[in-house]
Amino acid sequence: SNNNDNDGCELCGWIAAIIAMLAFGSYGVPMKSNSSSSNNNNFDEDDDDEMDPLVFQTYMSIVVFLSSWVVLLKEDEFIFTPWGIVSALFWIPGGLAIIYAIKHAGLAVAIGIGNSLIVLVSFTWGIFIFHEKVKSTFQACAAILLMMYGICGMSYYSSPPKEEQDDTLEEER
Repeated sequence: SNNNDNDGCELCGWIAAIIAMLAFGSYGVPMKSNSSSSNNNNFDEDDDDEMDPLVFQTYMSIVVFLSSWVVLLKEDEFIFTPWGIVSALFWIPGGLAIIYAIKHAGLAVAIGIGNSLIVLVSFTWGIFIFHEKVKSTFQACAAILLMMYGICGMSYYSSPPKEEQDDTLEEER
């Protein structure tokens, strides 16, 4: 495929971004799904049904690997690049870190803060390193900062009250 084909489907990019938003915003849900029927924390040490974060990351990685082959059906040819390995070297530790963040901070807080920082890092790479074009760099930077501020505020107010956190720490000891 050539670059002209990619430029002609901005709508495809928007649709893919919406699908990514729904998927990335929901991928942590299975880690917490049993919590509603037990004690509201699927990662308690006393819970025999607990899924280890490393096992969860392994399952995620296998599914990503298998589903990635679907993309090859649409592409003209398979071209191996070592950059895929480099990308995985970032993605795997990032995935493990967010799983541990969900374990300790909860789904809303971990994903809210983690994703707002992901936006900042991706935005920095795109705008300042790869020089991707935007209408106004200043306004785009201001929008990113406002969005991050809002997400961090949402995460802060999604945290359990201080007393509840202290009770949880006492129970763990």
